[in-house]
Amino acid sequence: MTVLASDKPPPGANERSGAGARERSRAGAVALKWLGVAVAAAAMWSTLRGADFPGVAALIASVGAPMMALALLPNLVARLFQAEASRRIFNNTGAGRPTAAPARFTRYLSLTLATEALNMSVPAGAALSESVTFYLLQRWCGVPGPQGIAGIAARRSLILLANAVYVGIALALGFGHLERASIPLLGAPGLPWLVVLSGLGLLASALALAGALFSGTVASRVFAQLRRLPGRRVRDYVEARAAAFAATDRHAAALGERRGALAAAALLLVGMWLAEGLETLFILRLLGVDVSLAEVLSFEVVLAFLRAAAFMVPAGLGVQDAGYVAFLGALGVPGAMTVGAAFVLLKRAKEIVWIGLGLLVFFGGRAVFRPAPEKPEGPEPGRLSPRASVP
Repeated sequence: MTVLASDKPPPGANERSGAGARERSRAGAVALKWLGVAVAAAAMWSTLRGADFPGVAALIASVGAPMMALALLPNLVARLFQAEASRRIFNNTGAGRPTAAPARFTRYLSLTLATEALNMSVPAGAALSESVTFYLLQRWCGVPGPQGIAGIAARRSLILLANAVYVGIALALGFGHLERASIPLLGAPGLPWLVVLSGLGLLASALALAGALFSGTVASRVFAQLRRLPGRRVRDYVEARAAAFAATDRHAAALGERRGALAAAALLLVGMWLAEGLETLFILRLLGVDVSLAEVLSFEVVLAFLRAAAFMVPAGLGVQDAGYVAFLGALGVPGAMTVGAAFVLLKRAKEIVWIGLGLLVFFGGRAVFRPAPEKPEGPEPGRLSPRASVP
């Protein structure tokens, strides 16, 4: 008699396979972090090795402590714009009549400072900051989970849209400067057209994401796909959250009707991008570099793309810095290596201050903020009351 082998895996095989997959995932994450550290170190060394260090020290000393303190203000303005944009988005996301007062601006500012600190200080910080945003929205601002997910997705689409507008402004003012820098940087013309294509890609992505989100069907489609996953426990877990998926779609559709709040948030986010560009102009002027706003915006948009591409490196450390030095040289700034090194050190020192403040807010928030009361989901989907909207 022939004995047929069973198709079932031996006991414990699935658990061992899952544990192995988790170990490989952790090993990959560690490898990515170390790759980020190596890239940052190599790029930073490339940035600083040709600098005249006594000249760098003299340039920094010439700025003076009071003016260095003033260099913190543009970033503060950017974070104020970002926090107000978040307030307008998340306080207008709810479907149905709210049963709790919207969170105050100070809570959204604290959330912004804390999550930006994480974004700048850890590898792949953007992903971590979004996860922490989801938690703090519930803890500090009383925004329920489904409403928070809809708001985070909406904010992401508006950030992309604002970035596309920022690219358009930079191209309108600095197209010629990008042409001038193209040959020294790339060895060929065409840099401004690469920026044009990137801006169009941002615009298309923003419109596609917003169109899908505000249709109020994205979460339902995701839910339908998740229900098809194998495994009874997985399907039961997904089915138990059917109401949350439906609520997310209702909140997204409700926010789509609040066009005034969306437009105001988008303009505030454009202001955020411009404030970050003005920070670069201010620091360069402190160092005695005669550059125009058009020149600064022309390379700031390129370096923003470079920083996004180097997502595994905290705050684009080294990569973005090398880009600053390269652009200063391409635009004909005298002593670009030395000036660039002084600029990079001042800019990174400023970021360390904001990271420290943000982490202080993050870890001290439990003592300062009591958990905000959540706004429970209403039994009936409805439109947001005009009186409840954020001006």
